Amino acid sequence: MSRSLLCTLLVCAAGAVQAQPGPILIGEVAPLTGPAATVGTRLNKASKMWADDINAKGGINGRKIELVTCNDEARPEKAVACVRDMQEKGAVMVFGNSLTASLRAMQPLVKQGPLLLIPSPNVVPPADSYAFQVSPSDLHLTEAIAKYMKESGLNKIGMVAATDASGEVGVESAKKVFGDQKMELRLARIDLRATDASTQLANVAGQDIKLVYSSYTGAGAVTVVKSFKILGLPQPLMVSYGNMSEAFVSLIKDVAPPRLLGTSVIALVPEHLSNAGERERAQAFLDAYAKRYSEKPDMINLLGKAEVDVAEAVLRKVPNPADAAAAKKFLESTPVESIQNQRFSPTNHVGLDASSVMIVELKDGNWIKAQPIR
Repeated sequence: MSRSLLCTLLVCAAGAVQAQPGPILIGEVAPLTGPAATVGTRLNKASKMWADDINAKGGINGRKIELVTCNDEARPEKAVACVRDMQEKGAVMVFGNSLTASLRAMQPLVKQGPLLLIPSPNVVPPADSYAFQVSPSDLHLTEAIAKYMKESGLNKIGMVAATDASGEVGVESAKKVFGDQKMELRLARIDLRATDASTQLANVAGQDIKLVYSSYTGAGAVTVVKSFKILGLPQPLMVSYGNMSEAFVSLIKDVAPPRLLGTSVIALVPEHLSNAGERERAQAFLDAYAKRYSEKPDMINLLGKAEVDVAEAVLRKVPNPADAAAAKKFLESTPVESIQNQRFSPTNHVGLDASSVMIVELKDGNWIKAQPIR
């Protein structure tokens, strides 16, 4: 073989190697440690399950998924560092699987992309941004509570809210929704590090209050449940969507209130979904998650599933997923099939609304549709 032919073959071989598509880099920012780890780890499980399943099937268009997770510890300054690092590495999108303060700190960094997908209800990204929220907003969740109260003939509610950024969002939603509905709101604040909530509950749970709502997410919410039990309060207690997990239920099993309610996407009880496709996809995810992790999936896991469904739609349908403008245009014009279908538009970057929410109740270890309070 001549030297020139050998060189030609080597060059062609090198070119062929270079032409092999590399992995698709997906960034994930999540609190895997600290008081908010219960949120971050549950979203991360859905992300990892998705990436592993895609890669086991050969990837998307021949490209594997490389999921890079950065632990922000629910600290905004660390979340910013995580996003900047992912942008430098060429992430085509970022899963914003953290809490309100971190998400608000991350949003200004993606003004030119990449896509930022958000499972939290507390952010409501502007429609001119590259951020898309896959959950109903906190306002939508609160509207569902008000609807349930009407069905129960109630016009008063007691509420305990945390003093953090997420708590402020909840308070704003409550004041607007219950104010618009002419319902009385009795409100008390509590620090996330508090070890007793007796004073707050005593202020909001009088005899004329038939429902108490603990609006914040995290291990500190156990404090409210324990104090509820110590005070011997007879009312149903409604907890935040973020506390409807097997881990949380296990922590409060000995101090559970007479009735434990929660706000959830309907997919948690898929038999109540009217759309057959949504019902099938939701049940399939619930079964697959339980098989993989040997635990019951919850509301947070479902939002993680909605997030990865949106991500996969972009990766499969947008010719160049790294083109944030093209990805944005696609999501604003194309519904995404999921456990509950996501519908964004050029004027709305929140994929679900109040019609996607259901008030549920814990019965024999399972969440079911809640009956009205009588």
